[in-house]
Amino acid sequence: MRTLIVNCKNYPEVLGEGAVKLARAVAGVSGTRGVRAIVAPPTPLLSLVAAKTHAVVYSQGVGTMSGERTTGAVLPGAVKAAGAVGTILNHSESKLSFNALADLLPRLEGLEACLCASTSAEASKLSRLRPAYVAVEPPELIGTGVAVSKARPGLIRDTVVAVRKTGYTGGVLCGAGIVTGEDVKKAVELGADGVLVASSVVKAKDWDDKVGELAHSLM
Repeated sequence: MRTLIVNCKNYPEVLGEGAVKLARAVAGVSGTRGVRAIVAPPTPLLSLVAAKTHAVVYSQGVGTMSGERTTGAVLPGAVKAAGAVGTILNHSESKLSFNALADLLPRLEGLEACLCASTSAEASKLSRLRPAYVAVEPPELIGTGVAVSKARPGLIRDTVVAVRKTGYTGGVLCGAGIVTGEDVKKAVELGADGVLVASSVVKAKDWDDKVGELAHSLM
């Protein structure tokens, strides 16, 4: 199944009820044409989005701390209790060491993980942890509107080959600068199973139209 993950980050458009509206747009395409659509709202809004929509919800991360006496920590159990089914980890804006990730994944309490990588070599290494998804995103293209599938097609091809060599059978996603349906189609042609996007959706004038455009281009 192809996958679309919309990372809301902390853009002002999705603070409060905006996150619910966007999540409904994402939920509206999930399951159509074999596409699994996932939304990752700001962490304080996880429960609100999960309760008010039928969206598949991920958190934008979880912390590495454990235990009850962890004031301010974002624990996997709390994220799961809020209604999330997975989490994004190791995004270039919130990097973790490989050792920290290797320690954290067994403690996710059933949450899926999408592990982000900047290079094909990093993606290959992370795939050995067997997350649900590995997403390659060159940091220099994030938020630029210059699609990785057009600017660095070799990175996507190399990543797919590298992670499959490890025996990894999960989804291989790509992100950074993905804006249009054509960007998505090119990514699929290069071997990606889906895309991880943020500003191209959140900043769009019509969320239903943009989410629909990207989702329909995955097939």
